[in-house]
Amino acid sequence: MDFIKFVEQIPNITIARRVASAYVADYRRLELDEIKSFLEKTAKQYTSFENISSRLEELRLDENRAIRIIAPIILRNHLLNQDDFISPCKDTDAAVLNYEKSIIDESNNFDINKISKDFALFKHMLDTAWAHNNDISVDEKNLIEALRIYLSISIQEQHILEAKSGRFPNFENTLHTFDDIDAARRSLQNKGLLVAIKNSDGVMCDLIPEDIAKEIRKYFNIELRDYGYEMLVDYVIKKTKKQYLIDIVNKSNTYSSRAKADISASPTISELKTVILKSVQPSNLLGGFSPRDGLDVTMLSSWCSDLGLTVSGAKTSLIERILNYYDSMRRIEIKNEDNREKLLSVYQQLASRDLKFLRSNNIIDKDLQCEHLFEDATNYLFEKLLLNKPLTLTGTDHPDGKLSFKDKYIMWDNKSKESAVNLKDHIQQFDRYIKTSEKEVVVFMVIAPEFTPQSVQVCVDYSLNNDTQILLITADELKTVAETWYKKHPGEIFNLGYFKQNGRFDISLLGL
Repeated sequence: MDFIKFVEQIPNITIARRVASAYVADYRRLELDEIKSFLEKTAKQYTSFENISSRLEELRLDENRAIRIIAPIILRNHLLNQDDFISPCKDTDAAVLNYEKSIIDESNNFDINKISKDFALFKHMLDTAWAHNNDISVDEKNLIEALRIYLSISIQEQHILEAKSGRFPNFENTLHTFDDIDAARRSLQNKGLLVAIKNSDGVMCDLIPEDIAKEIRKYFNIELRDYGYEMLVDYVIKKTKKQYLIDIVNKSNTYSSRAKADISASPTISELKTVILKSVQPSNLLGGFSPRDGLDVTMLSSWCSDLGLTVSGAKTSLIERILNYYDSMRRIEIKNEDNREKLLSVYQQLASRDLKFLRSNNIIDKDLQCEHLFEDATNYLFEKLLLNKPLTLTGTDHPDGKLSFKDKYIMWDNKSKESAVNLKDHIQQFDRYIKTSEKEVVVFMVIAPEFTPQSVQVCVDYSLNNDTQILLITADELKTVAETWYKKHPGEIFNLGYFKQNGRFDISLLGL
């Protein structure tokens, strides 16, 4: 849908005025039909690359840091990757929070001791800027942005470094609120970069008109949507040798202004794919960095034939056809069954080690599988139902799971047992996990079939002498929380703060 088509379908005067505020004079005194008429007359101002670039620069240096962060996430990371550049507002909200949560998780999996000198310099500058008044001013933001570009560090990498220091998305890694997202949405609308419209189901959606999206993509130097680029890379991997991929990555580090990527001495295909998607432009992957570089005309022509495209023409024309083809691909969701999903239906039996039941229902072959599957089911529950992806665990002496909570951790341990779990028997083990954690552990959750009455007192005694609370929650309670939340709040991240309880879990505090 282009801008003019949107104008014809503007649902109400409120939305019309918000969009008109960008370029229509005296819009407040106009009626809906009058605003639509003026919007049609000023359409070229909304779709002009110069105006769009200017507005995006204003957002980049907005005094409100929340807007500076959220607005590009809405545009670059979410809407520009959607079919027809449209998304229900609730999906947009979820995408912003999921991005922020993923950055925090990546920062917790990020080994700060292995960063390059450029990364170390950039992190030092970030930390120095934050040290003054615990905030980054617009001027500091401008200088940091210039340094980031000079060092070829991506926005996502900057966010990870800020999160590593407890500064992203907010202080102590606190996620933005829905009000923050709405403020960024309104700012985008006021600048004519985003519009609101109801879809065929009557659901309010965020939309970037196609002619505006084209110019925003040019500003962000985006050639393909993520989904199409992934499909394109898969084809290149299938049709070329591994050395070609390595050479392209190395040349990209030399010639490209995009973030540089380090690869191991003997990279796997999976590693190369990840690096290419992140650091190599699609046109460079196909055409290289010089006239004699990249894929040859014969291969490009054959590729066009496979896609049903015209096979004649210069190399640049063939590449353009292929890029346009993959950019137009629509994402078709095919639900792949997660093998862990069925484990939730027997979650209590896994917790209580009902081996007879588990064997008769072909859940386990060996008794030892019970503990492992209990852990798998718990990971699935947090990741898919509560939308909090567990962090990667390293080494051998660690709890069964770990989650990001602001700038701290929440840990858990599964105790599969045929009788009630007595916390006293395990508290030294849990204390070791807590004391050796690189970040503060606010809550340590013990998930079991049931607990002895004496276990509650152990929780009390431990919290009196430590900063970590011990939460005793049964498998049945955790499953109830997860399934209820998933049903009532689809697509919304569960606030792990609800688990900040000491002793036995009280589900009534959640208000589900």
